[in-house]
Amino acid sequence: MERVQNMAIGRFAIEEIVMRYAEVIDLGDIESLGPVFAKASIKMPDGNTLTGAEEICDHYRNLIIFYDSDGNVVPYQRGECTPRTRHVITNLVFDFDNAVKAADVRSYFTAYQTIGDRNEIIAGGRYVDHFELDLQGWHIVEREIFLDNQGDMSQHLTALFE
Repeated sequence: MERVQNMAIGRFAIEEIVMRYAEVIDLGDIESLGPVFAKASIKMPDGNTLTGAEEICDHYRNLIIFYDSDGNVVPYQRGECTPRTRHVITNLVFDFDNAVKAADVRSYFTAYQTIGDRNEIIAGGRYVDHFELDLQGWHIVEREIFLDNQGDMSQHLTALFE
């Protein structure tokens, strides 16, 4: 029974982390990625790996195209711009180790972007994550992003993944 309870607690904590990533991207709050990925690395769809909060935040600030409330492209400024996106995360599958101290989590994402009067799906894919539990709680250690369905991301990213 204790293992099941620990898995439920872990699942809630991990879901919060997975969903927080989507929220802070969509809000244009790149600095809030720092705590999410403080102990992590991300393998991007182009094969490059980003490690640690500072490198990950810098990369996202430079990769994403940001817009003001009037829809004009602007330099990133926390709280003043967004990428005009909505990331929807679904189909979370959890594989906990026997001690419930680590978990591999797979999920799907769909990204929408609204530019002018168009609201379009611009990307779909998967996140493959590895989480660990330590004295501070659950945290993401590794994320690999698979871009399975690439739409028109020319108004979302400064560089497209090939």
